[in-house]
Amino acid sequence: MHPILQFAIGNLEFQIPAYTFFAAAGAIIGAGTAVPFLKRTGLSLLASLSMLLCMAGAFLIGARLFNAAVNPSAYVGQLHIYSLQLTGLSLYGGVLGAMLAFIVWTAVHRMSPWPILDALVLPAAAAFALARVGCFLNGCCAGKATNSFLGVVFPSNQVGEQFTGILALLGKTNVTVYPTQLFEMSLALIGLIPVMWLYFRKKPREGTVFLIYGIWFTAMRWVILPLRNLPYSETVTQIFLPLLYGGLILAGIVLLRLPAGRKLDARMQNTAEN
Repeated sequence: MHPILQFAIGNLEFQIPAYTFFAAAGAIIGAGTAVPFLKRTGLSLLASLSMLLCMAGAFLIGARLFNAAVNPSAYVGQLHIYSLQLTGLSLYGGVLGAMLAFIVWTAVHRMSPWPILDALVLPAAAAFALARVGCFLNGCCAGKATNSFLGVVFPSNQVGEQFTGILALLGKTNVTVYPTQLFEMSLALIGLIPVMWLYFRKKPREGTVFLIYGIWFTAMRWVILPLRNLPYSETVTQIFLPLLYGGLILAGIVLLRLPAGRKLDARMQNTAEN
């Protein structure tokens, strides 16, 4: 694992944390991929960028607030809730924050959210996959210790750098853990195959691609949850998160089976325009 990436351009040498590099790469590639997909929905470049910026800001705020709520002990030391560090962020808090900003944005612009959400599936999944590569190289978000053949050896120290993300396992020379970062990355990409086939070849009802992938992604996170080495309390890991995942999956299934409800936003839009 290489928590610090080193490279040279000419005579200049650079060092950048792996997580920072891949998180930035994911954000840039995700946004760049989103623009042509959003163009298919009729959004201009300016409108696409303004929406993506609003969602990105709301994602970071939501990720921080959610993390502070489920892991308050992390904010006793140097980490503060207003910190700009890319640490202490919870994915689903970010997703909920971005979705809230998205709903407000589409309501202000009187646009149906479903085709836009479908268009954002591939860019969001690509950004997530790249961020998970950074997590793996950095050693954060690692799984629990295991003797399984699926385990990967994480050195607790490498060239003087300590993998603080392995939390309770620090202090050992080498630790074999589940590479949950790679599990999540792989399953997130595998889930793209059928939904992108639907998106390009079958042209399903608006919102279907987003809802199916959202159900898959949330189910994947739920399945991997017991393998993760999280710093949260048992109440969070064994009760709150399963209830959150189960509720989101149920909501997705209900929306898939209630097409009339999913057309409500279009009728409201037509009423507002008239």
